[in-house]
Amino acid sequence: MNKKVLLAGKIAGIILGYFLVFFLAVFSTVSLLVKGDEVMAPDLLGKPLREAYAIAAKKGIYLKKVVGDFGGTYIPNTVVNQFPAPETSVKVKSIVKIFVASEVGQTVVPRLVALGQKECEALLKKSKLKKGHSAFITAADVLPDCVISQSLPAGSRMAEGSAIDLLISKGGESRSFVMPDLIGNEAAKVLVFFESRGLKIAKIEEVPYFGLKPGVILKQFPSPGFEISSKNLIGIQISK
Repeated sequence: MNKKVLLAGKIAGIILGYFLVFFLAVFSTVSLLVKGDEVMAPDLLGKPLREAYAIAAKKGIYLKKVVGDFGGTYIPNTVVNQFPAPETSVKVKSIVKIFVASEVGQTVVPRLVALGQKECEALLKKSKLKKGHSAFITAADVLPDCVISQSLPAGSRMAEGSAIDLLISKGGESRSFVMPDLIGNEAAKVLVFFESRGLKIAKIEEVPYFGLKPGVILKQFPSPGFEISSKNLIGIQISK
């Protein structure tokens, strides 16, 4: 009976030993697989794609890229975000996901300041952009119809088809007057009258007219009653 008990105990010990060795072997293997060699995830933000791959190769990690426009404000083929974040501990041969700005569908915003509206529209069309909202403001030191500012700075990148808003000058403040009847008046006196009010007669045409002394106004533009200001083109025809 004692011999049987001892034999059974030996067999049980041998089996337990085998189980212990097997468990330790499995535990060591799993630990090595789980732990592995670790490195710090490199900072790839803002890096060109080719440079990012070179940095990743030195670290012993792989990259998986996701391409998109991401708002269209980034330089094409550069890393705009990554996961895991820089300086995060990752295993060697693991994968870091990078988000890369696409090259397709982006364009450079042109300089529009100091240009007229028609010039802006032509330039935006050439750049595959379009004019957005326009706001007008009085600006004494800027010519009317000239762009004072634009919603996005020149040189920035946008998705093709994006709209650029413009702030446009209305010029300086100017008083308006009602055009008087000038027919039959002497041109010399009318010129003095207009100049004293900041108005200028830009066109004077002399024509022969029998029976009138020289310098008498025969025709005028605009007609009497029209609203005029310093921006209007005023013209008269006088006797020669």
